[in-house]
Amino acid sequence: MLTTITLAAADEPTRGWGGPIALAIVAAAYIAGATLHDWWRRTRQDPSPTGDGDTESGVKPQVTQVSDTSDTDRDTGWWGRIVEVGGRRVRTADGPEPTRDTDVDLDLDGDDAEDEEDEAESIEDVIGKMLDRGHPYAEIVRSIMEEFEVSEATAKRRIRDVRAERIAAAS
Repeated sequence: MLTTITLAAADEPTRGWGGPIALAIVAAAYIAGATLHDWWRRTRQDPSPTGDGDTESGVKPQVTQVSDTSDTDRDTGWWGRIVEVGGRRVRTADGPEPTRDTDVDLDLDGDDAEDEEDEAESIEDVIGKMLDRGHPYAEIVRSIMEEFEVSEATAKRRIRDVRAERIAAAS
């Protein structure tokens, strides 16, 4: 192995001393800069924070502890007031409830009392109706998968459950 390295070194032209000298200059400059920086900090009596220091004496706090409940009386006005509900502070709205114009205000979340009578049928109800009407098994599975966005296995399992409930109820 040593002969291979020697032969490879002999084949290359002489490189010179430029690279090693440049590295030596950089190393010397770094060491000189670090030494000067350390000397400068020691002469100013400003030691490094990672050095040996007296940390057991404590640190002077720069902030004071303030209770955030002393100013709640002032938190009334446009945005409501703060009250305690179940041990938690919550903001409640002051003033009358806003009126709803049913012609303009669309019920996007479906919470109106008018919509309660139009509740969506459960998957079991739909399966029961389709079984009563005599739809083929494959059509029931396909319909349930599309309408309720469930997998084929879930649709088949629900059909089996509904059939089992009907058999148990008939017995």
